Amino acid sequence: MIKKIIFIVVLLAFQVIASKHGIYLKTHELIKKDISKVTTSVVDLLKENSYEILFNGKLTTPDYVKKEKEELCGFKANLIVFSSEKYRDILTLFGNKYLIGGFLRVGIYENENGVNIIIIDPETIARIIFNDLYENDKEKEYNKIVTKMTEFKNNLITLLHTLNMGKKVTTVMEPIRDDDDLAESSKDMFMMVGPMTFFNDEEQFPEIYSSQKSISEVQTFFESNIKKFIPTDEDKEYRWSPNPEKDLHWKIISKTSSNDGKALLLGITRPRTEGVSFHIAGVSRENKTNRCPGIDHAAAYPIEILIIKDNGITKVYTQREMFRMDMYFWDAGMSAFMNHMSMPGILDESIKKALLGKDYSK
Repeated sequence: MIKKIIFIVVLLAFQVIASKHGIYLKTHELIKKDISKVTTSVVDLLKENSYEILFNGKLTTPDYVKKEKEELCGFKANLIVFSSEKYRDILTLFGNKYLIGGFLRVGIYENENGVNIIIIDPETIARIIFNDLYENDKEKEYNKIVTKMTEFKNNLITLLHTLNMGKKVTTVMEPIRDDDDLAESSKDMFMMVGPMTFFNDEEQFPEIYSSQKSISEVQTFFESNIKKFIPTDEDKEYRWSPNPEKDLHWKIISKTSSNDGKALLLGITRPRTEGVSFHIAGVSRENKTNRCPGIDHAAAYPIEILIIKDNGITKVYTQREMFRMDMYFWDAGMSAFMNHMSMPGILDESIKKALLGKDYSK
């Protein structure tokens, strides 16, 4: 009888744990190799298994936005953005708008214990971007996508675990939410963020531009505007950095299209935004041996811009930055969000100004 009770308790505990989903999932830790060699090994493995590498490069760490030398950690972080035809097929099974989740990402970062590897959890992302199905009485379709994406995630973890480096783990990392909260787009912060959904609340994933131009013409339009972008004074003054003339300029670092060519996803980022957000994500966890813990969110970027053809009109959407920060940085805590309440609005304006150029108006 006692054994039976213990078994039930253990089973219930497992079910509770199993229902938790992190935005980030760690696959390796305690790697004692140079971060550049680790990154090369991951890129080579992905290429060998038919993944398309969309970006491979360095990230800006919190050190970049710190004035005092004694506050520096010296740790590095790299980002790999990738995709595949199979992944896009799953994503767009119920429509091209779901290409918003089209960037698979690996973050590789150093801490006091060595090099670590994380991924953005494809299952968690799917549970968020497809929750309009769940909330619009299409629970069967929602569960079908979640099942497919869970299988895809498990296969990706298995593949990464073939890398014989450090300690292999499957660690769900903050921010963590449960099944119901993800499916029902629950609010993390009352009144501040709103429902965690892309498609059941148009304010969270607003249309920022429309045109009769083709998708490729809109892309060219954006690329031209980004080259001429001049940040606002508010953008410049938000946080100290050593080179605001350079580190506030947005750059498109990744692109992927739906397999039918009727939707395009662009990924943009910039140095200061990376450095500041990683600093905010880790400041409450800093200690003398690790002054940059926030780089364990290294896979948070790039910011997604969706360009999609809809009834002959090319429309452009991007997340409201408060919503996106809630997705990827909620674990920074309420005080961090309160202390940096102006940051999301500044980013919203900056992104639109960079993309739309002279066509932008507040």
